[in-house]
Amino acid sequence: MAKVMIIGSGGREHALGWKISQSPDVSEVLYSPGNAGTEEGKGRNIPLDAAKPENFDALTSQLRADPVDLVIVGPEAPLVSGIEARLKDIAPVFGPSSDAAALEADKFFSYRIMSELDIPQALSIICRNTEDAKLAIRTMNGLGAARNGLVMKARGLTGGKGVYVCDSVEEALDEVAIHGNKYGHEVLIAERLVGEEFSVFGISDGKRVIPLEFAVQDHKRLLDNDQGVNTGGMGAYGPTSIAKPQLIRRISEDILTPVISKMRYEGREYKGFIYAGIMLTEEGPKVLEFNVRFGDPECQPAMMLVKNDLYHLLSAAVDGTLHEQKIECNPGSATCVILASRGYPEQHQKGSSITGIAEAENIRGVKVFHSGTAIKDGQLVTSGGRILGVTAYSEHGIEISTHRAYQAASLIQITDGFRYRRDIARSELNRNEPF
Repeated sequence: MAKVMIIGSGGREHALGWKISQSPDVSEVLYSPGNAGTEEGKGRNIPLDAAKPENFDALTSQLRADPVDLVIVGPEAPLVSGIEARLKDIAPVFGPSSDAAALEADKFFSYRIMSELDIPQALSIICRNTEDAKLAIRTMNGLGAARNGLVMKARGLTGGKGVYVCDSVEEALDEVAIHGNKYGHEVLIAERLVGEEFSVFGISDGKRVIPLEFAVQDHKRLLDNDQGVNTGGMGAYGPTSIAKPQLIRRISEDILTPVISKMRYEGREYKGFIYAGIMLTEEGPKVLEFNVRFGDPECQPAMMLVKNDLYHLLSAAVDGTLHEQKIECNPGSATCVILASRGYPEQHQKGSSITGIAEAENIRGVKVFHSGTAIKDGQLVTSGGRILGVTAYSEHGIEISTHRAYQAASLIQITDGFRYRRDIARSELNRNEPF
C-alpha cells in the first residue's frame, strides 16, 4: 500500500487528495500543510507549510523520518523555488524542475519558447521597464494590433492576478505604471485576442503528454457577466462544448507535446501537469498562457470527470511508463462554485464560523472542497479569501450539475457572509449545441 504526500493548502490540493484517496492501492494521503477539509478519510495534515522554501529543509527531514511513495506538488511557487531538485533523491516527485517551471513563472521565457516552436499566440512585445511598455503600447497601436484592446502580463508569479486587460490604448497608457508598481515593471504587452477561452490539461512524463480529453472553463472575474477585477478564479465547469475531444487531441499534439519535447531538449526535467490556457479565435486556437500545475478551481470539477485511478496515472508519469496508460473520463459534467470572503480579493475576514457543509454534501454528486478553512476551538472557520469550492457532478449533464452546485451552496452559512458568482456555466447552459 502506498503513502502519498500532497504539498499545498488549497481547493486544488483537497481535490487531488480526494481523488488519490479513492485508489485501493493508497493507504494514506499526507497534506503539507492542508486545510480543515483535508483531514478526512485517508487524509492526515502535517503541521508544516512545505510550499515555502524556508521549510524545504524541514520537509526533507520529515520525509526521511516518514517516507512516502509519491510527492505531488500542488502550487506553482515551490516548483519555481526548486522543490523538485530538493526532494527527488528522497522521494519520487510529480512536478517539474525549477528550470521547466519557468514556462509559467517567466512570460518572457514562454513567449520565446512559443515563438521558436511557431505555436500560435498573441502578438507581443517584451518590455523591461515602464518607458519600454509605453513605447510598446504605441507601437502595437501603430501596427493595428490594439483594435480590440491590449493586455499586460507581469513577468513573475502573481497568483493568477498579474494580467490586466485594457479596452483601449488610453487605458493601457494610464494603467501601465500602476500595474508595474503592483507586479514589477518587466511586462509583456500583448494584443487582446477575441474568442472563447478554455483550459486544456495534460500529464507529462518528460517525453510525452497524455491529455485529459475534456476542456474546462474558468471564471476569473470577480462579478457576474465577467465584470470586476481578476481573481484566482470564482468557479469552473467542464466539459465545455466549444472544445471537442478532437480539438483537444490536436492541441496536445501541436502545442503541449512540442513544448515538453523542447523542455527535454533544453535539459529541463518535466514530469507533472501541464496546462494551456487557450483562446479559440477565428484563426484557430491560440495560447494565452502555460501553467506547470493544475489550475484552481479547474481541478475541482476535473477530478470528478477523471475516471482513472489518479495514483496510477501520476506514478506512471514519474516512472516513465505513461505510454502504458490511457485517461478515461466519466460521462456528464461537473460544476464548481467558489464561495469567497466578502472582501476578496483585496482582503478577507478570518475566524468566521462555517456551517451547512454536511447538509450540502447530502445532495447527490456534491463534494465541498476546502480552501481557506481552519479549525479553531473545535469549530470550522474561515482562514483565506477563497473559502470553499462547492462542486457537483451529474452524469446527465451541465444543467443538473450546476443546479446541484448552487443548491448545495445555498445550504452553507458563514457568519460574516460570503460572495459568489451566480453565472458559473451560464455560457454553456445558453449554448444550443449539445456536447
